[in-house]
Amino acid sequence: MKLATGFAILTVAVASAYSLPSSAAIEAHGNGSNPVARCQGALPVFETAIRKRPLAVTNEGSSATFVSCGFEYDIIDAEGNAPVLLDTYFSNRSSAPLDVTCSAVTGFDTGDNEFFSQTVTIAPNTQGNLFWEDEDFPVDGLSSGLISISCNLPAGAGINDTYIWWLADDA
Repeated sequence: MKLATGFAILTVAVASAYSLPSSAAIEAHGNGSNPVARCQGALPVFETAIRKRPLAVTNEGSSATFVSCGFEYDIIDAEGNAPVLLDTYFSNRSSAPLDVTCSAVTGFDTGDNEFFSQTVTIAPNTQGNLFWEDEDFPVDGLSSGLISISCNLPAGAGINDTYIWWLADDA
């Protein structure tokens, strides 16, 4: 488990423990995956620049491309039928710093949606991290149960690994 994810899940778990009766056994559950299972080019034209390797989806073109990712989890067993954290890691395979910007969106196509954008600057040949929590969406949080991201990947940037977390009563 990566450091940012560990701190975020620990915070959520501690907060949940204080807000529930002592007989409840709320535990954090996660679903991790390489992006080839969750991500694809946002338009067919972007697919020509994206390489979907087993360990990363990387922009090997010469200009920025957009990649969209959707996340699955156990919505039936999740407390409130919603996730609590979405965590994504990115790589920079270029020789210069890169900015990766992603917008997370909650809900479904014809529903009331919330959007939250973030940017991470990644040093050459290293990785960076973005994560979204329930509190990032002030109106309904992640209560729709659905969350996706759209990322602008500059040339040389890739999505490495993705995680979605939820809480469940395992009593």
